[in-house]
Amino acid sequence: MRRLLEPAREEGTPTVTARTSSKSSTSEHASHPRTSHNDSLRGLWTTLSVTDCTEQSCKWSQICQTLLVRRSLAGLLLLVSCVLMAISISTWWFQHVAFSPSTDTSVAHAILGDAEIRSDVATLIASADAAPLNVSTTQLKEFVEQISRLNDGAALMRGFVSDAHARLIGENDAPVIITPTEQYTIVRDERAALSPDLTLPVPIVGSLSFINTATRWIMIASAAGALLLFIAGFLTRPERGELTFALAVGLAVTGVGVILLGYLVPVGPLTGLSESTWMGIFPRLANKSLGSTLLLGITSIVSGVIIMLGTTSLRQRRQRSTPLSVSRYREQQAWSR
Repeated sequence: MRRLLEPAREEGTPTVTARTSSKSSTSEHASHPRTSHNDSLRGLWTTLSVTDCTEQSCKWSQICQTLLVRRSLAGLLLLVSCVLMAISISTWWFQHVAFSPSTDTSVAHAILGDAEIRSDVATLIASADAAPLNVSTTQLKEFVEQISRLNDGAALMRGFVSDAHARLIGENDAPVIITPTEQYTIVRDERAALSPDLTLPVPIVGSLSFINTATRWIMIASAAGALLLFIAGFLTRPERGELTFALAVGLAVTGVGVILLGYLVPVGPLTGLSESTWMGIFPRLANKSLGSTLLLGITSIVSGVIIMLGTTSLRQRRQRSTPLSVSRYREQQAWSR
């Protein structure tokens, strides 16, 4: 009985094992297609998500590049606008100092402060009126020179001094005349009223006429261009830092231009354009306005430097307060992918 039963157990056992193995193989075969299908879906989803993220990052990068170009264009327009305005202000001051004939007593007194100009005027009047007045030419010349050094004496001569300035720069082609009435008021003798008109030998300097016309047009054109570019730059929505930076540069250029054109040019290069005695007008006018020139120039330069330093410190504070820049954030996103 044992022998009969034991083989039966041995034979039954493999049968059960075979059935169990067949069931497990069937379950594995059934679960494998599901797993492969899920993996394929996951791969497709990952591919689509990566593609969408790549497209979005490309769009954001293009938008950021467009914004940077727009901001740089706005800053450039504002910078050029402020520089043009600085040129306009500098040329205006140059016109005011050197090319603005005036009948003001202080202007005439400044011009007559030049020894050669004062000597020419006194020599011309003394040579014409010394004989009628029965005085020596030297004595009358010294008297006229003494008169011209005073404010009251300069007030008597401001008419023909202004005409001489206008003729020198080409604004007036008429000769410079000292009338008998002016001679009478200068020498303080009625007999001088009977003298003929006297003509001052003042030449027309063509180069000065050209500079006068050119600077006037540069002043107008640069002011108009500055206004148009400022409007265009403001409409392109600049950053606050770009506006203050352009303003700082404009103020600095204005200060340098005012000092250069308001003093250095009239004192130096402008006087070498002619050998006429009346070219001494420009150094005298530049020295007369030296205080205003330095005040305007230094104030503009200092203001520009202060605004520049303030803008730089503000940018540094913003960079320190910002934890991560946009470009670094995009780079980290790219590496994480």
